[in-house]
Amino acid sequence: MEDLKNMQRQLDDALKLLDKKNISVYPDSESIISANHLQLNETKSLIERCEKALDDRGLDTKPTLRVIHHLACSGGTLVSKCVAALPNVFLLSELHPTSKLHMGGGKPKFLPADIITQSRYANVPDVDALAWKIFINNIKTTENHVSRLGGHLVIREHTHSDFCVGDSFEKKSSVVEHLSSEFNVLRVATLRNPIDSYLSLLSNNWEHFEPKGFGEYCKRVNTFISEYTPEQIFKYEDFVENPKASVQKIAKALDLPFTVNFLDTFNIFKVTGDSGRSSDTISPRSRREISNDLSKEMQNDRHYKILKEKFNY
Repeated sequence: MEDLKNMQRQLDDALKLLDKKNISVYPDSESIISANHLQLNETKSLIERCEKALDDRGLDTKPTLRVIHHLACSGGTLVSKCVAALPNVFLLSELHPTSKLHMGGGKPKFLPADIITQSRYANVPDVDALAWKIFINNIKTTENHVSRLGGHLVIREHTHSDFCVGDSFEKKSSVVEHLSSEFNVLRVATLRNPIDSYLSLLSNNWEHFEPKGFGEYCKRVNTFISEYTPEQIFKYEDFVENPKASVQKIAKALDLPFTVNFLDTFNIFKVTGDSGRSSDTISPRSRREISNDLSKEMQNDRHYKILKEKFNY
Protein backbone atom coordinates (compact mmCIF):
# COMPACT_ATOMS: atom_id res chain seq x y z
CA MET A 1 0.00 0.00 0.00
CA GLU A 2 2.94 2.33 0.72
CA ASP A 3 4.27 1.69 -2.81
CA LEU A 4 0.92 2.72 -4.24
CA LYS A 5 0.98 5.92 -2.22
CA ASN A 6 4.49 6.67 -3.53
CA MET A 7 3.28 6.12 -7.10
CA GLN A 8 0.40 8.52 -6.45
CA ARG A 9 2.82 11.18 -5.18
CA GLN A 10 5.08 10.73 -8.23
CA LEU A 11 2.14 11.13 -10.58
CA ASP A 12 1.03 14.25 -8.74
CA ASP A 13 4.54 15.70 -9.11
CA ALA A 14 4.44 14.94 -12.85
CA LEU A 15 1.16 16.79 -13.17
CA LYS A 16 2.61 19.84 -11.46
CA LEU A 17 5.62 19.86 -13.81
CA LEU A 18 3.38 19.59 -16.86
CA ASP A 19 1.22 22.45 -15.61
CA LYS A 20 4.30 24.59 -15.08
CA LYS A 21 5.55 23.74 -18.55
CA ASN A 22 2.28 24.84 -20.13
CA ILE A 23 2.47 28.26 -18.49
CA SER A 24 6.13 29.30 -18.68
CA VAL A 25 7.77 27.48 -21.60
CA TYR A 26 5.15 27.66 -24.36
CA PRO A 27 2.98 30.68 -23.57
CA ASP A 28 2.21 31.37 -27.25
CA SER A 29 2.01 27.93 -28.76
CA GLU A 30 -1.53 26.59 -28.81
CA SER A 31 -0.54 23.33 -30.46
CA ILE A 32 2.09 22.45 -27.89
CA ILE A 33 -0.21 23.50 -25.05
CA SER A 34 -2.86 21.18 -26.48
CA ALA A 35 -0.34 18.36 -26.67
CA ASN A 36 0.65 18.92 -23.07
CA HIS A 37 -2.98 18.98 -21.99
CA LEU A 38 -3.38 15.64 -23.72
CA GLN A 39 -0.48 14.34 -21.64
CA LEU A 40 -2.16 15.74 -18.56
CA ASN A 41 -5.42 14.02 -19.40
CA GLU A 42 -3.62 10.73 -20.03
CA THR A 43 -1.81 11.04 -16.70
CA LYS A 44 -5.05 11.81 -14.87
CA SER A 45 -6.64 8.86 -16.62
CA LEU A 46 -3.82 6.65 -15.36
CA ILE A 47 -4.46 7.81 -11.81
CA GLU A 48 -8.16 7.10 -12.17
CA ARG A 49 -7.44 3.62 -13.55
CA CYS A 50 -5.10 2.90 -10.64
CA GLU A 51 -7.76 3.98 -8.14
CA LYS A 52 -10.42 1.89 -9.89
CA ALA A 53 -8.11 -1.14 -9.89
CA LEU A 54 -7.67 -0.77 -6.14
CA ASP A 55 -11.42 -0.55 -5.64
CA ASP A 56 -12.06 -3.57 -7.87
CA ARG A 57 -9.54 -5.62 -5.91
CA GLY A 58 -11.18 -4.61 -2.64
CA LEU A 59 -8.08 -2.82 -1.36
CA ASP A 60 -9.76 -0.29 0.91
CA THR A 61 -7.51 1.92 2.98
CA LYS A 62 -10.04 1.75 5.84
CA PRO A 63 -9.88 -1.25 8.20
CA THR A 64 -12.86 -3.60 8.38
CA LEU A 65 -15.12 -3.57 11.42
CA ARG A 66 -17.92 -6.06 12.11
CA VAL A 67 -21.13 -5.01 13.87
CA ILE A 68 -24.05 -7.10 15.15
CA HIS A 69 -27.40 -5.39 15.69
CA HIS A 70 -30.47 -6.61 17.57
CA LEU A 71 -33.05 -5.32 19.99
CA ALA A 72 -33.24 -6.29 23.67
CA CYS A 73 -34.80 -9.63 24.62
CA SER A 74 -34.50 -11.02 21.09
CA GLY A 75 -31.90 -13.72 21.69
CA GLY A 76 -28.96 -11.50 20.81
CA THR A 77 -26.80 -12.59 23.73
CA LEU A 78 -26.94 -16.23 22.66
CA VAL A 79 -26.10 -15.36 19.06
CA SER A 80 -23.25 -13.11 20.23
CA LYS A 81 -21.78 -15.86 22.39
CA CYS A 82 -21.69 -18.15 19.36
CA VAL A 83 -19.98 -15.50 17.25
CA ALA A 84 -17.48 -14.82 20.06
CA ALA A 85 -16.65 -18.54 20.06
CA LEU A 86 -15.44 -18.46 16.44
CA PRO A 87 -11.65 -18.65 15.86
CA ASN A 88 -9.70 -15.47 16.64
CA VAL A 89 -12.87 -13.43 17.17
CA PHE A 90 -13.07 -10.86 19.97
CA LEU A 91 -16.53 -9.47 20.68
CA LEU A 92 -17.22 -6.24 22.58
CA SER A 93 -20.73 -6.47 23.98
CA GLU A 94 -23.56 -3.90 24.07
CA LEU A 95 -21.68 -0.76 23.10
CA HIS A 96 -23.27 2.66 22.76
CA PRO A 97 -21.47 5.84 23.90
CA THR A 98 -24.53 8.00 24.57
CA SER A 99 -26.61 5.46 26.50
CA LYS A 100 -27.33 6.31 30.14
CA LEU A 101 -29.35 3.20 31.00
CA HIS A 102 -26.43 1.69 32.93
CA MET A 103 -26.14 4.70 35.24
CA GLY A 104 -29.47 4.21 37.00
CA GLY A 105 -30.35 6.33 40.01
CA GLY A 106 -28.73 6.99 43.34
CA LYS A 107 -25.02 7.37 43.91
CA PRO A 108 -22.44 7.07 41.09
CA LYS A 109 -21.26 3.57 40.26
CA PHE A 110 -17.65 2.41 40.52
CA LEU A 111 -16.53 2.45 36.88
CA PRO A 112 -12.80 3.22 37.01
CA ALA A 113 -12.11 2.68 33.28
CA ASP A 114 -15.24 4.34 31.91
CA ILE A 115 -14.21 7.89 30.95
CA ILE A 116 -17.55 8.63 29.26
CA THR A 117 -19.69 7.79 32.29
CA GLN A 118 -17.31 9.58 34.63
CA SER A 119 -17.58 12.65 32.37
CA ARG A 120 -21.37 12.51 32.75
CA TYR A 121 -21.04 12.32 36.51
CA ALA A 122 -18.71 15.35 36.33
CA ASN A 123 -21.25 17.33 34.26
CA VAL A 124 -18.73 17.95 31.45
CA PRO A 125 -20.32 20.35 28.89
CA ASP A 126 -21.42 18.92 25.52
CA VAL A 127 -20.73 15.45 26.87
CA ASP A 128 -22.40 13.55 24.01
CA ALA A 129 -19.98 15.06 21.47
CA LEU A 130 -17.11 14.11 23.78
CA ALA A 131 -18.56 10.60 24.16
CA TRP A 132 -18.53 10.01 20.40
CA LYS A 133 -14.93 11.21 20.10
CA ILE A 134 -13.78 8.91 22.91
CA PHE A 135 -15.78 6.01 21.50
CA ILE A 136 -14.42 6.34 17.95
CA ASN A 137 -10.83 6.69 19.15
CA ASN A 138 -11.21 3.70 21.47
CA ILE A 139 -12.64 1.52 18.71
CA LYS A 140 -9.84 2.54 16.33
CA THR A 141 -7.21 1.74 18.94
CA THR A 142 -8.81 -1.59 19.86
CA GLU A 143 -9.30 -2.68 16.25
CA ASN A 144 -5.68 -1.88 15.45
CA HIS A 145 -4.50 -3.82 18.49
CA VAL A 146 -6.65 -6.87 17.72
CA SER A 147 -5.85 -6.94 13.99
CA ARG A 148 -2.09 -6.70 14.63
CA LEU A 149 -2.42 -9.83 16.74
CA GLY A 150 -4.25 -11.62 13.92
CA GLY A 151 -7.73 -11.30 15.41
CA HIS A 152 -11.10 -10.01 14.25
CA LEU A 153 -12.95 -7.37 16.27
CA VAL A 154 -16.75 -7.60 16.42
CA ILE A 155 -18.97 -4.99 18.06
CA ARG A 156 -22.32 -5.94 19.51
CA GLU A 157 -24.13 -2.62 19.37
CA HIS A 158 -26.70 -1.75 22.05
CA THR A 159 -29.40 -1.16 19.45
CA HIS A 160 -32.06 -0.82 22.15
CA SER A 161 -30.59 2.61 23.02
CA ASP A 162 -31.29 3.94 19.53
CA PHE A 163 -34.76 2.53 18.96
CA CYS A 164 -36.43 1.67 22.28
CA VAL A 165 -35.61 4.48 24.70
CA GLY A 166 -37.59 7.71 25.16
CA ASP A 167 -40.40 9.30 23.16
CA SER A 168 -38.42 9.50 19.92
CA PHE A 169 -36.02 7.15 18.18
CA GLU A 170 -33.32 7.03 15.52
CA LYS A 171 -33.98 6.12 11.90
CA LYS A 172 -30.73 4.17 11.59
CA SER A 173 -27.80 3.00 13.68
CA SER A 174 -26.01 5.99 15.18
CA VAL A 175 -22.98 3.83 16.00
CA VAL A 176 -22.48 2.78 12.37
CA GLU A 177 -23.18 6.31 11.18
CA HIS A 178 -20.29 7.62 13.31
CA LEU A 179 -17.89 4.74 12.56
CA SER A 180 -18.41 4.53 8.79
CA SER A 181 -15.95 7.35 8.09
CA GLU A 182 -13.19 5.38 9.81
CA PHE A 183 -14.10 1.78 8.93
CA ASN A 184 -15.41 -0.45 6.21
CA VAL A 185 -18.37 -1.75 8.21
CA LEU A 186 -19.76 -5.25 7.74
CA ARG A 187 -23.01 -5.75 9.62
CA VAL A 188 -25.81 -8.17 10.36
CA ALA A 189 -29.08 -7.87 12.28
CA THR A 190 -30.93 -10.59 14.17
CA LEU A 191 -34.69 -10.50 14.65
CA ARG A 192 -37.05 -12.41 16.91
CA ASN A 193 -40.82 -12.62 16.64
CA PRO A 194 -41.93 -9.30 18.24
CA ILE A 195 -44.52 -11.11 20.35
CA ASP A 196 -41.83 -13.10 22.15
CA SER A 197 -39.35 -10.25 22.44
CA TYR A 198 -42.03 -7.87 23.74
CA LEU A 199 -43.24 -10.35 26.36
CA SER A 200 -39.67 -10.74 27.55
CA LEU A 201 -39.25 -6.97 27.53
CA LEU A 202 -42.24 -6.65 29.86
CA SER A 203 -40.93 -9.43 32.10
CA ASN A 204 -37.63 -7.54 32.54
CA ASN A 205 -39.38 -4.17 32.99
CA TRP A 206 -37.43 -2.77 30.02
CA GLU A 207 -40.24 -0.92 28.27
CA HIS A 208 -38.15 2.25 28.19
CA PHE A 209 -40.12 4.04 25.48
CA GLU A 210 -43.18 6.29 25.35
CA PRO A 211 -45.95 5.76 24.51
CA LYS A 212 -45.80 2.21 25.81
CA GLY A 213 -47.55 -0.70 24.16
CA PHE A 214 -47.10 -3.51 21.65
CA GLY A 215 -48.07 -1.35 18.67
CA GLU A 216 -45.46 1.28 19.48
CA TYR A 217 -42.87 -1.46 19.96
CA CYS A 218 -43.62 -2.99 16.56
CA LYS A 219 -43.43 0.43 14.90
CA ARG A 220 -39.92 0.79 16.28
CA VAL A 221 -38.98 -2.75 15.24
CA ASN A 222 -40.08 -1.96 11.69
CA THR A 223 -37.88 1.14 11.64
CA PHE A 224 -34.92 -0.76 13.09
CA ILE A 225 -35.06 -3.63 10.59
CA SER A 226 -35.74 -1.44 7.53
CA GLU A 227 -32.06 -0.45 7.37
CA TYR A 228 -30.90 -3.93 6.33
CA THR A 229 -31.05 -6.04 3.21
CA PRO A 230 -32.62 -9.53 3.39
CA GLU A 231 -29.11 -11.02 3.26
CA GLN A 232 -28.14 -9.13 6.43
CA ILE A 233 -31.14 -10.27 8.50
CA PHE A 234 -31.13 -13.50 10.50
CA LYS A 235 -34.20 -14.77 12.33
CA TYR A 236 -33.68 -16.02 15.88
CA GLU A 237 -36.20 -18.79 15.24
CA ASP A 238 -34.04 -20.13 12.38
CA PHE A 239 -30.97 -19.87 14.58
CA VAL A 240 -32.32 -22.05 17.40
CA GLU A 241 -33.59 -24.61 14.89
CA ASN A 242 -30.21 -24.91 13.18
CA PRO A 243 -27.48 -22.93 14.97
CA LYS A 244 -24.67 -24.40 12.86
CA ALA A 245 -26.18 -23.23 9.57
CA SER A 246 -27.14 -19.81 10.95
CA VAL A 247 -23.76 -19.04 12.49
CA GLN A 248 -22.02 -20.20 9.33
CA LYS A 249 -24.10 -17.72 7.31
CA ILE A 250 -23.44 -14.95 9.83
CA ALA A 251 -19.71 -15.68 9.70
CA LYS A 252 -19.79 -15.46 5.92
CA ALA A 253 -21.68 -12.15 5.99
CA LEU A 254 -19.14 -10.72 8.45
CA ASP A 255 -16.13 -12.29 6.70
CA LEU A 256 -15.16 -14.27 9.81
CA PRO A 257 -13.53 -17.70 10.10
CA PHE A 258 -15.97 -20.51 10.90
CA THR A 259 -15.77 -23.77 12.81
CA VAL A 260 -18.50 -26.05 14.15
CA ASN A 261 -16.56 -26.20 17.42
CA PHE A 262 -18.39 -23.05 18.57
CA LEU A 263 -21.20 -25.37 19.70
CA ASP A 264 -18.87 -26.86 22.32
CA THR A 265 -17.49 -23.62 23.71
CA PHE A 266 -20.03 -20.80 23.24
CA ASN A 267 -21.33 -20.94 26.81
CA ILE A 268 -17.96 -20.19 28.42
CA PHE A 269 -17.77 -16.72 26.86
CA LYS A 270 -18.69 -13.78 29.08
CA VAL A 271 -21.17 -11.51 27.29
CA THR A 272 -23.32 -8.83 28.91
CA GLY A 273 -27.09 -8.75 28.65
CA ASP A 274 -27.86 -12.38 29.43
CA SER A 275 -31.43 -11.65 30.50
CA GLY A 276 -33.23 -14.68 29.08
CA ARG A 277 -33.83 -18.23 30.26
CA SER A 278 -30.23 -19.41 30.17
CA SER A 279 -29.12 -22.93 29.22
CA ASP A 280 -26.15 -24.77 27.74
CA THR A 281 -28.45 -26.12 25.03
CA ILE A 282 -29.60 -24.13 21.99
CA SER A 283 -33.24 -24.99 21.36
CA PRO A 284 -36.65 -23.32 20.84
CA ARG A 285 -38.45 -22.12 23.97
CA SER A 286 -42.12 -22.07 24.81
CA ARG A 287 -43.88 -18.72 24.61
CA ARG A 288 -44.53 -16.76 27.79
CA GLU A 289 -48.13 -16.42 28.93
CA ILE A 290 -50.18 -13.68 27.21
CA SER A 291 -53.14 -11.88 28.79
CA ASN A 292 -56.40 -11.72 26.83
CA ASP A 293 -56.19 -7.96 26.35
CA LEU A 294 -52.62 -8.10 25.09
CA SER A 295 -53.49 -11.01 22.82
CA LYS A 296 -56.23 -8.96 21.14
CA GLU A 297 -53.85 -6.00 20.74
CA MET A 298 -51.26 -8.22 19.13
CA GLN A 299 -53.72 -9.74 16.68
CA ASN A 300 -55.02 -6.38 15.47
CA ASP A 301 -51.89 -4.23 15.38
CA ARG A 302 -51.05 -3.00 11.89
CA HIS A 303 -47.32 -2.66 12.57
CA TYR A 304 -47.11 -6.27 13.68
CA LYS A 305 -49.02 -7.39 10.58
CA ILE A 306 -46.28 -5.84 8.42
CA LEU A 307 -43.59 -7.79 10.29
CA LYS A 308 -45.67 -10.94 10.30
CA GLU A 309 -46.13 -10.91 6.53
CA LYS A 310 -42.58 -9.87 5.74
CA PHE A 311 -40.89 -12.44 7.96
CA ASN A 312 -43.51 -15.19 7.93
CA TYR A 313 -44.32 -15.06 11.65
